[in-house]
Amino acid sequence: MNQPVPPPEQSELPKWSKDPRAKAEEKNWPNEETLNGQKAENDRMWLKVYGYLVVGVAIVFTVLFVLSVLSWAIHHIAPESWNWLNPDQLSKIQSIIFSGSLGAIVSSVFKNKIEK
Repeated sequence: MNQPVPPPEQSELPKWSKDPRAKAEEKNWPNEETLNGQKAENDRMWLKVYGYLVVGVAIVFTVLFVLSVLSWAIHHIAPESWNWLNPDQLSKIQSIIFSGSLGAIVSSVFKNKIEK
């Protein structure tokens, strides 16, 4: 087995040289199947984390959308004494809900992830 020689200006070993994972990788270096298996496992772990992240973002946007619709509806349905939003705040919530931007974000995220 050909070991790469460190450059002459490098007098000490790198920090990762004592890491057991680095030693295991070095041991498996000639075995391409094992290294490809590690790459596949890393890709699978990344996709799993990405999936959790997408679901989390989708949940946050969905909750924001539902809370916006509920607060807007309750503000209009509830008695006058229960109103807690001023006209500017109500107008902003209404423009966000009915412009479709928040709903479009939620639906596009779900559509993209369901297609995969």
